[in-house]
Amino acid sequence: MRLLAATDVALRVLMRLAADPARRRSAEALAQEVGVPRNHVHKIIQELAEAGLLRTWRGAGGGVELAAAPAAIRLGEVVRRFEAGQALVECFRADGGACCLSPECLLRGVLWQAREAFLARLDATTLADCLPPPAA
Repeated sequence: MRLLAATDVALRVLMRLAADPARRRSAEALAQEVGVPRNHVHKIIQELAEAGLLRTWRGAGGGVELAAAPAAIRLGEVVRRFEAGQALVECFRADGGACCLSPECLLRGVLWQAREAFLARLDATTLADCLPPPAA
C-alpha cells in the first residue's frame, strides 16, 4: 500500500512536533526539518489544524504546535483524513471503477480486509508510540 505524499508529510510534521511538544515551530522551520517546500508544508499544517490536531498562531511570535498530547493522536485518524477519496484499487473507486473481473472477482474482498487491517493497526497506534524513548 502506498500513501500519498501529503499523508507522508503530515505524519513527518506531527512526528517533529511530537518530539518536542513544548516547542512552537514555524512552517519554514518544519519545512526545513522534513525536507519539503514551505508552501506544501503550509497546506499540510492548515489541514492538520482544520482536523483539530494542530494549533496555529500568526505574526511575529506565531507558529504551530500540537493541539493534543502525542498519546491522544491516532495515526489512523491522520491517514484517513489525508487518504480520503483515494481508491486502493480500481474497484474501490466511488463510481465503481472499470474492473473487467466483476462480478466474479473475490480479490476485492481480500484487498478490503487487508486495507481494514492496515487502518485498524494505525488506529491502535498513537503518535507517542512512534517516538523514541526519552534520553536517560
